[in-house]
Amino acid sequence: MRRIIAILAASGMLTIGALSLALPAGAGGDHKGGHMGGAMMPQDLDEMREMHREHTHGHDFDAMEEMSPEKRARVMALMHEIGVAMPPMDPERGRHVFVEKGCVACHSVNGVGGDLGPALDAADMPRPMNVFEFAARMWRGAPAMAALQEDMLGEVISLDGQELADLVAFAHDADEQAMLTMDQVPERFHSLIEK
Repeated sequence: MRRIIAILAASGMLTIGALSLALPAGAGGDHKGGHMGGAMMPQDLDEMREMHREHTHGHDFDAMEEMSPEKRARVMALMHEIGVAMPPMDPERGRHVFVEKGCVACHSVNGVGGDLGPALDAADMPRPMNVFEFAARMWRGAPAMAALQEDMLGEVISLDGQELADLVAFAHDADEQAMLTMDQVPERFHSLIEK
C-alpha cells in the first residue's frame, strides 16, 4: 500500500490538500478505458494526459510509464475503490452552472452577482485548490443557504457531483471568472441582484 501511495504521490495524481485524478464526464458509458465498479477507468496514459490537458497545474504522468498496463490498471482501480477518483473539473461549465442555477443571485465573482453570500473571487481562494474544503464550507452554510434559496428562488438549488466539481473549478479560475459579465446572468435573477 505504501508503494502505491508513493507512486500516486510521485505521479502527481495524489496530492496533499487536493485530489487530482479525473474520470471522463458521463462515467458509466462505453469507453475504451474499461470499467471498474461501474465507473470508467482510463487505462491509457495519453487519455489521462488529455483529460488534464487544460489544467493550470501539472501532473507527472511519466512516473507511471515504467509500470506495466496491469499494474497501472490495479493502481487506477485502487484509486477508485478508496475514493480518490473525481469527475473532470471544467471552469467554463462551472461559469454556466453559477449563472444558470442561480448561485449568482447570492454570490458575486469580480463584482458580478449578489452580496448575500461571500464573494467567490479566485484571487481570494486558498491554494492549492481543495475540493473537499470548498464542499465543507458549503455544508457549514447549508441551512442558511437552503432557506435563502427557498425564499428567493422558490426552491433549493440541486447540484450533482459534476456540477459541483465544475463550480469549484470556476471559483478557482481567475481567467474564466474574468469572462463573467452581467449580460450572461439570466433576466430572472436581475431583480434579486440589483438593490
